[in-house]
Order: sequence, then structure tokens, then C-alpha cells
Amino acid sequence: MADKQMKPIYFYLSLIFAIFNSYNHAQQLILSGEIIFERKENIHKGFTEENSWTEARKKATPKYKTDLFTLQFTSKQSIYKMHIEDEHPSFMWNKMANANSVIQLLDEKRYEAEKTIYEKTYRIKDSLPQFEWKLENEYRTIAGHSCRKASTIILDSLYIIAFYTEEIPVNGGPESFNGLPGMILGIVVPRINTNYFATKVSSQLIPETLFMLPKNKSKITSFKDFYAELGKALKDWGDYASQVIWRASL
Repeated sequence: MADKQMKPIYFYLSLIFAIFNSYNHAQQLILSGEIIFERKENIHKGFTEENSWTEARKKATPKYKTDLFTLQFTSKQSIYKMHIEDEHPSFMWNKMANANSVIQLLDEKRYEAEKTIYEKTYRIKDSLPQFEWKLENEYRTIAGHSCRKASTIILDSLYIIAFYTEEIPVNGGPESFNGLPGMILGIVVPRINTNYFATKVSSQLIPETLFMLPKNKSKITSFKDFYAELGKALKDWGDYASQVIWRASL
């Protein structure tokens, strides 16, 4: 008889415990905050020819160029911009698509970016880029968050690896990357020897006034016209033009 009386009590205690766990999990989800990303490029891998000049350049140049970016976000929008630039003198020549600033209006599926390609700045306004992601059964922890691997191909041949977390249920990420079931905390681009990984994630209220780029006199263009103009400017650069275009496309 006592056992029968205890069963409803166990049931309600289990129900309360499940509701508490669900609420606690919901409280841990981050819907607004700031992420610090480290963009790291292996400069030495860019020296593909082996000769006395490249050997001398390697000795004079650090192996990695490391820049820090911030990504401030809410559930509806984000802004990604340079935080600290690696100003080693050897990197003065490596300014292709270096100081990108990107706004993603996630709810409106719109995008605005400012890209500095060497000495010229481009202002782009267009629809948010769409990526065909393939989810994979590989996981890793990034900045304290459990992340799942995904991959895609852009520009016909540029392979992209991403790691996203559902602990931040915002489908954005660094640069123009978006469209996964959670915030992207890691990007690897093997072909240009570059990766982006979050080093710190903080939950905080972000005012909407931050989500705008500074006004300047740069001509506003679309993605299509941007690539056309870039291709025209780099037509005599040979294979190196592809490197610039790939970096500018992220």
C-alpha cells in the first residue's frame, strides 16, 4: 500500500526535476554577447617555391600571422570587425582582405560589409550569402562550448570546415559565414592556410546602435559587381589573383 502511495510522489518529483533541468539548460543558452576570434594564417606555407629568396623570407618572417576580431551579436544580427591587428613589419605586404568588417542582418537575410583590399576599400550591400552545409559526426570543444563539425564548398572549389555550437542558438558566425543550427565558433580554410577560432565567449546585452558600419565615401556595390571589379583589377596577377579573391570572398 505504501509503495502505491509513493509512486505518484516519485512521478511528480521526476517531473519537477526534468522541468528544472530544462529551465537550467535554457538559462545557459547565450542569445546575446561577444566572441573574440583569433584568425591565424601560416605564412610560411604561402612560400610554395624553394629557393634562396624564399628561404631568406622565411627566416625574416614569423611563421604565423595572428589577428584578433570581435563578433558582437543578438538573435537577429551581428557585427564582425578587426580588434587587434598583427603589425609585425614583415606583414606589411600581406594586406589582402585583411581588415574586413561584416554586418549580418539574420532576420532580414541581408548583409553589409566593408573590405579593404590592399589600399582600396569596398562597401558591399547584398542578400546574406547562402551555404550548402553538410553536417558531420565529429565534435570538439571550442572556448568552452561543445561544437559539431560541418563542411561546404564555395567558389566551386574552396573547401570550408566549420564548427558550430547549439549552446548559442544564433545561426551566424565570423566573416560572412552563417546558416548552421547554432553559432559558428571555428572556421578552417586549408587552401589559404588560414583558420578562425573563438578564444572567448561572453554573454552580455548588445545595444542595437552598434550594428552599423562607419560612414565613408566608398561606392556601394553588390557581391557580383565586387567580384567583377576585383577580377578586372587583378587580371595580370596570375595565380596570386585567386588567393586574393578567395580571401575577399569569406
